[in-house]
Amino acid sequence: MDQREQELIEAIYEAPLTEPVWSHCLKTLRLSLNAQGAVLLLRLPSEQERGVILADGIPGLEGEIGDNPYSKQFYSMDPFVNIPDNITVTLDEHLDMDDLVTSEFYQLSLEPFGIYHIAGIELTSGGDIDASLRLTRHKGEPGFNQEERELLNRLIPHLKRALRIHSRLESVSSEKELYAQAVSQLAVATYFLNDKGHLIEANPMGERLLEADRGLSISAGKLVLERSVDTQKLKTAIDAALKARLRGDTVFAQAMPVYDHSGDCQLGLTVRPLAIKRHRETDNEAVIAIFVSDANARVEAPQTSLTQLFGLTPAESRLATALANGLSLDDASASLHISRNTARAHLRSIFSKTGVNQQTQLVSLILKSVAPLG
Repeated sequence: MDQREQELIEAIYEAPLTEPVWSHCLKTLRLSLNAQGAVLLLRLPSEQERGVILADGIPGLEGEIGDNPYSKQFYSMDPFVNIPDNITVTLDEHLDMDDLVTSEFYQLSLEPFGIYHIAGIELTSGGDIDASLRLTRHKGEPGFNQEERELLNRLIPHLKRALRIHSRLESVSSEKELYAQAVSQLAVATYFLNDKGHLIEANPMGERLLEADRGLSISAGKLVLERSVDTQKLKTAIDAALKARLRGDTVFAQAMPVYDHSGDCQLGLTVRPLAIKRHRETDNEAVIAIFVSDANARVEAPQTSLTQLFGLTPAESRLATALANGLSLDDASASLHISRNTARAHLRSIFSKTGVNQQTQLVSLILKSVAPLG
């Protein structure tokens, strides 16, 4: 294996890990093979979606592309997509070039970008991978020779492995984003700490709680409580959670009350460790989660969610949310600027649609439903 091939393999395996993904790899492939452009179709276009197409070296098609004639309408009629899988094929061996240059596809999708020679690979592996790689050259330049095609063929196993890594990372990233969105909407203040006890992230309710002067604040990057004795208890709980994490005890949980300056118990706090990751962790990674419940927190339940879950009208959704936030029927009608009789009519309809017959049951139903996550 020569140095050029080694550099290409290294670039391929770095592709899913660098930002923007595959950009450096495509550039390295293009320059190493004296190509004008390099295009990777990670998700193939269809009538339902434009696909994910990454490009390097083609003017007007740099980075991630989608708003161009090829991805919008010509992918479905591209005669070069029906090539054998997992082997390098050139355009001139697959098609009659004289017929191609007179076609609408060529004149609108290739010629404007100076594309004439193409070396293509359909990278497939069962249901795991369905991607395409294209390297292009201008008209008048030599086509891709046998040596270059053999080099690309040797790179195919590495490209497929890197694409599997990319797919797995994308899946993990999507799951993480989904969980993060759910945590951000929880009616529980949530804080994540690193192994030094420093706060690295909080959900929106956690941020609001810090701003509300309810006995919880930040000092030198760490969570502190109103009373120094409680701050020490919190530190002890965090230290215990860190030790539990090291011994693999992720079921460990330690709870404590949070008092404000008046001595009233305002909040409930629980400290839990997160599972140890297999790779080496950095200072910016969360290892401890702290959950703080606030009985006075407002429930935010979007009207659309309550409509979809229970069939409530917008007016009924507003009243149900007000009641879930602890207002009496009289207070809720006043805050919504409706008469008490109207509020009572709405409430009867809400009871009928939700199957409950008491306000306490309604509040419990809303709080336990997925509506606040909508």
